[in-house]
Amino acid sequence: MERPQHGLLTVASKSKKNRIVSIAIVAGIHVLLITALVVGLTNNALRNKIIDISASVVEKKAAITAAPPPPPQMVQPPPMAAVAPPQIVIAAPPPVAPPPAAVAAPPPPPPPTELKEIARTHTLPPYPALSQRMGEQGTTLLKVTIGIDGKVSAVSIVTSSGSTRLDDAAAQYVKDNWRWQPPTQLGKPVVATTQISVKWDLKNAQ
Repeated sequence: MERPQHGLLTVASKSKKNRIVSIAIVAGIHVLLITALVVGLTNNALRNKIIDISASVVEKKAAITAAPPPPPQMVQPPPMAAVAPPQIVIAAPPPVAPPPAAVAAPPPPPPPTELKEIARTHTLPPYPALSQRMGEQGTTLLKVTIGIDGKVSAVSIVTSSGSTRLDDAAAQYVKDNWRWQPPTQLGKPVVATTQISVKWDLKNAQ
């Protein structure tokens, strides 16, 4: 009994497809192998080149000439000895002495007592005869110093009467005859000074 024709066609087409797939697979395998081979060769070539480059770099480094001699050492100056800074000593000011205690001034002595005249000795001097004949008269003002004994120790003319003869007669008479009770101070007699006037009047001439 014969097979139908359409079944043979189906089988034939399937086997043709399988063959194409097989060829494609084989071709892909070959392509992969060739690619792997090429890549491997390429890597080996690159690796060899890298090794050559490295070797050449190492050789160049080895060919470097010896290092130049070091520069001559500079002679360093000896270190300077550190000088300690001078010490500044500020002396403390001397203590201020306390002000001296105020000493109370002694009280002033009491004033001397009043000069007292001894009236019985204070008489008018005699009128010079020549002055009477010449009509001389006037007032003689005298400055008198009385010692501690009450006597006149010095006399001077302050105002003249106009007649030297009358002035000299008045001064000499007062010095020889007039007396005072000297003043006292703290119980002791002291020197005193006073002024007196002697009036020369021809009416009183003797």
